[in-house]
Amino acid sequence: MASLTSTVFKERFLSAFKEDETLNITCQQIALEIQSGYTKLYTVVEELGPFVTEKDVKIREKGICALSIILFYLPKDFLNEAELGFITSFYCDRLKDHHNIIPVVLKGILSIVQMTHLPKDSPAYLFRALFENVQCQSQLLLDRRNIYFIFITLLENKIEDLKAMGPDFIYGVISAIDGERDPRNLMLLFSALPKFIKEFSLGHLTEEMFEVIACYFPVDFNPSGTEGIGITRDDLAEKLAPCLCAIPEFAEFCIPLIIDKLFSNLKIAKMDCLNLLCKGTPIFGVKGLEPHLTELFIALKKEIIPGADLELKNASLKAVISLIETISSNVKLCKSFIDDIITNVNLSMYDVQLSLFRPTIKLLECVAMVNKESCTEILKVIVPLSLGQYSTDISIINKVILIETLNTFIKIASDYGFTIKDIPELAWTDIPNLYLNELSTQNTELQSKILFGLTIQKAYLNKTHRTLIYDKIYSLSEVKYNEIKILCHSCLISFATLYPDEISNLIKEKFQLAGEEKIEIQIHKLEVLAAVAKTYKLAIEVLPQIVSQTNIANSDISFTALTCLHRLVTTKNIDYNVQHYLYYECNIIQKLIALRFNPIDQRLDIVLNICRLIVRNLTLEEQQNLINKYASVLNEQVSEFDAIFVMNLFIPLRQNVDFIINLNLLQNLHNLAFNNNYLNIRLITHKFIAVILNKINDNDESFLRILSYFKEKINNNLNLNVNTEIMKAAVSLQVWLTKAIITKGSCDVEIFLNELTNILKHDQIGQHIAQEYKILTNRHEDTLIEENFCNVKILYKQRVFEHLIKKNFEFENISRQNYLSALVQLLEEVPVELFFMYLSKLVPLLIESLSLDNEQLLFLTLTTLNLLLETKHDIFSDKIQCFIPRLLNLSTYKTMRVRIAALECLTNYCKYPIVLINTYKQDVLEKLSVSIDDRKRLVRKAAVKARTRWFLVGAPGILKE
Repeated sequence: MASLTSTVFKERFLSAFKEDETLNITCQQIALEIQSGYTKLYTVVEELGPFVTEKDVKIREKGICALSIILFYLPKDFLNEAELGFITSFYCDRLKDHHNIIPVVLKGILSIVQMTHLPKDSPAYLFRALFENVQCQSQLLLDRRNIYFIFITLLENKIEDLKAMGPDFIYGVISAIDGERDPRNLMLLFSALPKFIKEFSLGHLTEEMFEVIACYFPVDFNPSGTEGIGITRDDLAEKLAPCLCAIPEFAEFCIPLIIDKLFSNLKIAKMDCLNLLCKGTPIFGVKGLEPHLTELFIALKKEIIPGADLELKNASLKAVISLIETISSNVKLCKSFIDDIITNVNLSMYDVQLSLFRPTIKLLECVAMVNKESCTEILKVIVPLSLGQYSTDISIINKVILIETLNTFIKIASDYGFTIKDIPELAWTDIPNLYLNELSTQNTELQSKILFGLTIQKAYLNKTHRTLIYDKIYSLSEVKYNEIKILCHSCLISFATLYPDEISNLIKEKFQLAGEEKIEIQIHKLEVLAAVAKTYKLAIEVLPQIVSQTNIANSDISFTALTCLHRLVTTKNIDYNVQHYLYYECNIIQKLIALRFNPIDQRLDIVLNICRLIVRNLTLEEQQNLINKYASVLNEQVSEFDAIFVMNLFIPLRQNVDFIINLNLLQNLHNLAFNNNYLNIRLITHKFIAVILNKINDNDESFLRILSYFKEKINNNLNLNVNTEIMKAAVSLQVWLTKAIITKGSCDVEIFLNELTNILKHDQIGQHIAQEYKILTNRHEDTLIEENFCNVKILYKQRVFEHLIKKNFEFENISRQNYLSALVQLLEEVPVELFFMYLSKLVPLLIESLSLDNEQLLFLTLTTLNLLLETKHDIFSDKIQCFIPRLLNLSTYKTMRVRIAALECLTNYCKYPIVLINTYKQDVLEKLSVSIDDRKRLVRKAAVKARTRWFLVGAPGILKE
């Protein structure tokens, strides 16, 4: 029987050795047989004996490869300790074999180390054999990676067994990784080394370990070909940094390296250093940082002051903060370091007009923000300096800068819960009085800075200070400067949070509305009331007053009151539900419907928006009560205002409210949608009908009834060729019906899109539908949206765009222009990603559009083209011979905005390869010599920019974009 088995195995292996794929399948089958108990692993090993001892290296390689594959397919917990001990010994012996065999041996070892029952002494046994017999860096890339995988696997699962090897293991790892260049292997190593460095006591090998890693810093990697696919320089840099600062002992090597590289001319090297410093400081600690603090600050200061490169400056400031945070535990050292910083930058603080003043203040601000102690140290210096300069300087510009500086540090101190006066050395200061005295200045910029500073100090001002501020706010809030007025309002809100009773008394004394006052004063008071209404305690006092002003005879006051209410209902982060309060406590809906504004009154839109926002926030039950109260209005012959008001209320209704739609309602909606003289009333009606259809289920009988009713009306009006206005109204309704169907994802989408697109061919209203077509994808549309509880499917815009692209060849002659207008307008709303999918079809259409004499079409096409040229896509290089001549012609077009847009496109073309655009240089320069004498200044400006860029095309020394 044994002989038979032997023969069978021998034949299977001999057959499998002919092809790698066959060997893999055969070994997988044998692994399954071992699992099922049909055969034993030691039997298979015995049968492989003749192959693994064969003189022919290739046969030996095949034999070991077979065993490695079998081990790979066995479950990780299948082999016991004895079996794994035997297999480990076998593979360790194989490491002494011919170098061609090493790769398959490594694969087998990788499978062994993943086994659950690996004996305790096996990791040390394996690594000793590996270090003695295999020179890692002389192996091929994949074999080196397998060695690293072996290391990482045992590091994760058998770390205590590895520690038993002592320094020998550390030295072996250092030798193995020394000189690795492959980015994928480095990513593996950099991920594992921090744990290795932290867990193992490096001892005398600390510096050697650091040097092996530090040779990669800063990372210089430019992927070429397939090398490091998907790996970037930044990926490597991010993984390397934790290795270099893994343990405190690395400080003496890492910090000098950072200081050295910070004086490099390469920005990327400096950024890597700053990132490494920020990560390393908490690990290196006070002991590691103390010897290098002075050198570090000198290197960092170079990037902060004057701080020409903002990115380097911010990274350096972050590093300074990290240093101070780390050494804060040593109070004496931290104070000494901050004193050194102050001494180092002291001269830059004595004149606000010095170019170094602002960078210096920014540095001190960052230091002050670290903690209360550092803030105190900075305040002791900056406050006396600022106050001294302020008292002697007469320049308003300088005073603004100094107050701004003081505000910055007052804010930091306030955040830490103390004032400048709380510092014993600064007890002599009286900044609130200084600010209050200076608040009478006539300079608005200085006033605004002072007012902001007083707001920051609100928690620390006494009653006398606050009273003076309130009086000043009262006088300042009447000025015409918007910035000051807004600041006054913000100041009142800030004080209201801490002193609501005081602000309440102020409102009653100073800002009560009185009919006999001037219109300007009443408007000013309304704005103040609206500002403080953001605090609930004051809102309950002032909101009824604001609402009462909405029906005032004076339209300016009424408009202001409505604007204030609208601002409140759209403001987020208010500490109470303002919509709920207006609805229940102020009866806002009832009061606004009583206003009866004319359809052309600008206040009507504000009223409708307020009501819509309030209804949107009501519960289902509250909305149902609203329907029960107002639904009958739409079934009757009522005023236009009542009709649009109620329709507007019903737009944000939830889908499961009970709303009955009868024939009277449909007839009234028809009259409003087709026969009304006011465009805004027709539009609201169209939107309302669209919302109804969008929210009703497609299978609902009422959906089909409403849809067929309005489709019949639309078709009748279009087929009968009645007057143009009614036909336009019919087409607009068709657009909104189509949008309702598209956004909800109905099955009839293509039918509706086809019907709508075919109207572009209509002689009388084809141009009108071209203008309306963009409604289908308008991102600013506020009706068919999820906030109004409508059904909105994703990618519906893509469906509209793709449909229109497919219709390209159906339009000719006059309708062609309508089609292109619709398409170009649609491009404004289409995601950029969709552009690239259809560029080959779009670009010819853009070229065609540029040949037509239609101002709106030309302008929209040029605007879109200008954005697309930024992408530098190859298609715009291939079609340059079509675009450049057309753009040159349009640079002298009759309309200014078209001329400017064409010139901007020409300027953008300068970013394309010189070899491509140099051919057109002379033609462009000659044509633009006409444009630089254009009668319009803005055109001349665009022409000069374009001509300058084209003049520099191909010039020596010019950076090629």
